[in-house]
Amino acid sequence: MFGSSASGRNTRQLRLEFKAPSPQPWDEVDPPTDNNEMYASDYYSTLNSKNRQRPLIPHSTYYFGPPPPDSAYGTAPVGQIGVHHPREIVRIERDYAGGELTQFSPVFPLELEGRITPTQFHQTINDINEILISAHSIRHAFVDNFLAVATLQLSSLVMTSHYTKEMRRLKRKIEELNTQLYNPVGLHILWPQKVAFLFLEIEYYVSSFFPSDA
Repeated sequence: MFGSSASGRNTRQLRLEFKAPSPQPWDEVDPPTDNNEMYASDYYSTLNSKNRQRPLIPHSTYYFGPPPPDSAYGTAPVGQIGVHHPREIVRIERDYAGGELTQFSPVFPLELEGRITPTQFHQTINDINEILISAHSIRHAFVDNFLAVATLQLSSLVMTSHYTKEMRRLKRKIEELNTQLYNPVGLHILWPQKVAFLFLEIEYYVSSFFPSDA
């Protein structure tokens, strides 16, 4: 009798209680009625969120996927370059394949399709990257630094460093590209030194003309 009471007490102690599992987040979202239909809820989407409001002045972002449905890409021309704010800004990321040397990625962004060709974009990036390679020349940097140390920085008063010359050449090149190629199709390359050459930004206007003083 003593053994039976002990076994009954052990049985009560080993009794397990199972509870229904909590629902997963995806269980609370109804699937679409059609595979080709957009989700009615933007619970997981930061690009298509209904609560997200487009800023009046756009800014570039890292690539997270295709542009949202309310983007201005492919829209009809309105506005003027230099007068109105751009509708979108395309970010060209850095290319770190060659190390820490400042270079931009030559991958053609689909957002620019219909404005310029991939060949024109690749030529633009190649021209910019070549100037950046020349600007960071180790030989010229050694000469400029040696003269600065030898003359107690007095050489900077009468000489312009190779890097400064190349930055001026790069700025002239970007202005030339904007005037001859990008501005006429509603695009505008921003000066990348303002963002420390972390990326290259191309403003996306929906206009094929611009003021003569721009």
